[in-house]
Amino acid sequence: MTFSICVREESDEGTSFGVAVATDAPAVGALAPCISHDGVISTQSFVNVRLGRRGVALLPDLAVDDALDGLLEQDDHSDLRQVHGLDARGNAYAFSGDGCDDWFGHRVHEERGVTIAGNMLVGEETLDALVETFAESDGDLVSRLVDTLAAGKEAGGDKRGHTSAVVRVKAPKTTAYHDLRVDAHDEPIAELRRVYETAKNASGGFSEESKERIFD
Repeated sequence: MTFSICVREESDEGTSFGVAVATDAPAVGALAPCISHDGVISTQSFVNVRLGRRGVALLPDLAVDDALDGLLEQDDHSDLRQVHGLDARGNAYAFSGDGCDDWFGHRVHEERGVTIAGNMLVGEETLDALVETFAESDGDLVSRLVDTLAAGKEAGGDKRGHTSAVVRVKAPKTTAYHDLRVDAHDEPIAELRRVYETAKNASGGFSEESKERIFD
């Protein structure tokens, strides 16, 4: 019932991670995405939130594939799970259990620093749209992730519709619009875009430099 993308990007300032998720269920931002300076994970399908939370907590010591393989081995319902992500060492991972609802699948582009997964989708064209759009989009990481969600929806997305969406980013310099979610809305991705643009236009009031706030 969900489609998502996890990304890792390198710049002169350091490593940034991002995750974007959309689904036809409320408050996906409270369930699916988990992110830190060590990596990013999205847990979905029949959600086991501990896969994301514990997985990210293990990333300082373990590769993302080792962390998630180990957690899935302890999950009695791993066949119902879908989980994917990346770590700061350059590793990428994705898993889709056989019990996920059709259409489901995932993509791993380790060399690009991208993983993508979806279940209960209209078809695989949603995942193809996510890959292509993120690679071709311009702007800051949040804007590109919102564009990617919009493309996934346009390509079919969740076959039941869309109710909630989230974008989270962990960057060397984090601002308020790096953590945005829409919990229940008729057009959650469009609303996420509106909130992003509103927050970014007020970025002078949210920046660490001007307010000495630490969002980490």
